[in-house]
Amino acid sequence: MPSKPRTLIASATAVAVALPLSLLPAAPALAADTEEVLPYAVDDSNQAAWWTPLDSFGGSDYFAFNAPASAAGRHEVHIAERAASGAWSSDCLRAEAGGPCVTYPDDLGHNQPSIVVDGTGRIHAFVSMHNDAWRYYRSRTPGDIGSMTEAAADLPDADGAYTYPVTARDDTTGDVYVLVRAADDAGGRRMGRLYHWDDDTAVWAREATVGSATGHSFYPDDLAVDGEGRLHVLWEWGPFPADPFRHVGSYLVYDPATGRAEDAAGAPVSLPASPSSGGAVVYQPYTEGEDISTAAPSLQSAKLALDEEGRLAGIAYRFRVAEPATGAPGFDVRHARWTGSGWEREIVAAAGVSGVQTSAAVDVTTARGLTRVYFVAEWASCTGAGSRVVRAERTGEGPWRFDAVGTERPRSQRLAARTTSTGADLLYVSAPYARPSSGTVSRLALPRPAASPGASWADLAAELTGEPATGGNIALGGRVSVSSSRDAATGGELAVDGDCSDASRWISAEGDTRPTITVDPGRVAEVSRVRVASGYTPDPASTVLKDFSVRGRLPGGSWVTLATIADNTEQARVVEVPATEVDRIQLVITDPSRSEVDVARVRELEIYE
Repeated sequence: MPSKPRTLIASATAVAVALPLSLLPAAPALAADTEEVLPYAVDDSNQAAWWTPLDSFGGSDYFAFNAPASAAGRHEVHIAERAASGAWSSDCLRAEAGGPCVTYPDDLGHNQPSIVVDGTGRIHAFVSMHNDAWRYYRSRTPGDIGSMTEAAADLPDADGAYTYPVTARDDTTGDVYVLVRAADDAGGRRMGRLYHWDDDTAVWAREATVGSATGHSFYPDDLAVDGEGRLHVLWEWGPFPADPFRHVGSYLVYDPATGRAEDAAGAPVSLPASPSSGGAVVYQPYTEGEDISTAAPSLQSAKLALDEEGRLAGIAYRFRVAEPATGAPGFDVRHARWTGSGWEREIVAAAGVSGVQTSAAVDVTTARGLTRVYFVAEWASCTGAGSRVVRAERTGEGPWRFDAVGTERPRSQRLAARTTSTGADLLYVSAPYARPSSGTVSRLALPRPAASPGASWADLAAELTGEPATGGNIALGGRVSVSSSRDAATGGELAVDGDCSDASRWISAEGDTRPTITVDPGRVAEVSRVRVASGYTPDPASTVLKDFSVRGRLPGGSWVTLATIADNTEQARVVEVPATEVDRIQLVITDPSRSEVDVARVRELEIYE
């Protein structure tokens, strides 16, 4: 299509790609990172890796999120605005003005929102689509989150089925784009299509089919527009119709003015691209033993960053070579960059260091000579499952250094990042299990430059999982007897193996109404404290041990009750007992849990002198 005049939109205070250094304000004095929790309840379905739930325009930041609905298993979609003054406001999407908030089924990793603001200030939202017809909303008034109403009829290809909308704005023309997976199930393929909103005419049109191949499914990852109006497109391939493990990480540049595409080397690419396009399209090719159907090796989620000149600076993504025997995800965080003659790939943070895993979402930014990769570290400890956002940073091609940002949250978190016109990074962080009955979304502002992260990944991972020292655990590796086990894979020895993960638990048999576990530490010890880690980390409220007593066997062979616990709610209950010389410790569980499956679930039983 004909090119449009290219004049920077002056009202945009945050940009999708970095501006030339000459246009950036002078670097401010070192400033501290800040975190602000949005004052709204968030549904636990608000978690994805592909999404673009954050945009900034005209001095305001816009955060889209799934909010709890009155019906179980459903959510509303809300947009919150943070004005330049710092004041927050929020409203929901409606089918029509004055109508009730729309609701959609919960569907992790699919039914989440992506938004973008056009050059006029109109807010566009693509929400909750998993092979569904367009679910698209637009503000009737620029900048007004209270005027978001359904507008799917304005999009072409109304008979299609769509998933994974990824959005971007051209900051010079004000046009916006959405990259989405479109289904052609009759043809045995799901393709990647690009749609274009012309900000002058306020009309949507199909721009291009970016990728398509029979027997394959296209998974959009990221979309960015450079200063020349060219689109940088990032995606991965999976087998048709769908699979959580993807392959052949791919990238190309598309020019709407000419309708032509090229790879990272500048060579022409015929559209639609396919897994066999060749050239410099594929930044992560198949590795040994990998094909489109393997669970490992496999790729999962990716984001790109452009430099100040609008060139690809790098791609952050998750990749695993093998599937860990423990059942852990096992995805490393990796970085790829085009050197001018080939793709250079490296591991930024290896999975499994000190028991730390990485979760699905990653992002990457580049400005002022600093590249940052953001990801979420997850771990299981005796006090439960935790997570923290990690910032990996390096100057130029120097070594990666790491620090944790934001607040530690239970279980998982998801994120998205963008770079503002000051060079600072703005992060959207969703913590779906942060509260007992709802999640949170946080706004993190991370200046550039700031105090540089200083730890190695090994040191930071060890710090994240560290627990307060409690002396030597004499139960570790001791002899164990139990009243029952659910099966051979949940025996009592797992309660004294030093592993507090859900994969290593003693679980009693159903029907055992008074489960017991007895530990012989191999010697007489003056025991003063016992710690009982129990439950199942995704649902601790109903699965931790409820009522139990701690008994000790005296050297002469008689048993004494050292403590009785009623109505326990803690995942890692520390029980102080009178210092007593014993040669055995026994838990007698009189009420195993609050769960419908009423069994004892003990992740670790620790004994201290």
